[in-house]
Amino acid sequence: MNEEAASSAHNDQVVLARRTGGRSARVVKAVLDSALIELCEVGYIGFSISAVAKRAEVHETTIYRRWPKREDLIEAACMAFADAKLPVPNTGDLEEDLRIVLSNITGLMSTPIGQALTSLMFSSRYITEFSGSSVTFWRIRMNIGQQVFQHAIERGEWPNDYDKTEVFSELIGPIIARYFFLQELITQDVIDARVDAIVQWGRQRL
Repeated sequence: MNEEAASSAHNDQVVLARRTGGRSARVVKAVLDSALIELCEVGYIGFSISAVAKRAEVHETTIYRRWPKREDLIEAACMAFADAKLPVPNTGDLEEDLRIVLSNITGLMSTPIGQALTSLMFSSRYITEFSGSSVTFWRIRMNIGQQVFQHAIERGEWPNDYDKTEVFSELIGPIIARYFFLQELITQDVIDARVDAIVQWGRQRL
């Protein structure tokens, strides 16, 4: 599945989830929540659908009908968690939107689940079965995050033609490096400096 198709499929799933109510929605939430907890406790290697089913108090076949492979379930759980914790702001000001984005990412990384998921993404290059899902996750999150810049383009604050991958990397790469590799706290000054750098990058290209 290419990047555009994967992003479209994800958006369709989000809309469907919002429209679905009753027992089905509760079961999906229970399974996805249980999958996250299981992933944090045992990691990718020890993760099993049978354990998730037991934790969520559902039958294994209920899970397999929606997510045939454990990688599918992990990807869905990660996506749902990111959607809930990383909403796309639209305050009408690019700098403020980027501060919110980075503050939300910093807050997410400081949680046990956020740390576990980030560690999984770091190691996914060496996990053949999950490497594709990891790339799909980041590509979709990148496209969702680009909505901030699309709003800025419409306001004339950002160049229409820009390298999405470069901006995505420059925006969150240094934050992740400082937090995980250098084990530094991400202060408001760090966030402000990163936002200033990105905004200046865009202004030079207008």
